[in-house]
Amino acid sequence: MIPASLQTLLGLCQRAGKAISGEFAVEQALRRRKADLLILAEDASENTQERFINLAQRSGVPCYRFGTRDELGAVIGKGHRATIAVQSRDFAKGIVSALTKEGLAPLTGRGCSCGTESPRI
Repeated sequence: MIPASLQTLLGLCQRAGKAISGEFAVEQALRRRKADLLILAEDASENTQERFINLAQRSGVPCYRFGTRDELGAVIGKGHRATIAVQSRDFAKGIVSALTKEGLAPLTGRGCSCGTESPRI
């Protein structure tokens, strides 16, 4: 279950036009370095998770894994989504702060144990 604070932030981000979803669009945003935060669904396939974690590492973007595809899609008012990219530093900071309060650590980027530091946030 996604906490209410995260649901609110992700919903606002979507309504502001700063959240993109779907594997193709998110991959393009990461490759073009237009994303400030990546969110992966816990039930995304292993191949999808591996591919997007690697893309996030190369782009220096923090990546978090939480929620299911259905939960992430519902939060942004769409069908199930395995990936969401946030394209706003302010929204990304707020979401990362809420995730930290929930005890979640990034898979990539600042604060992770992978050795990659993110200059993005």
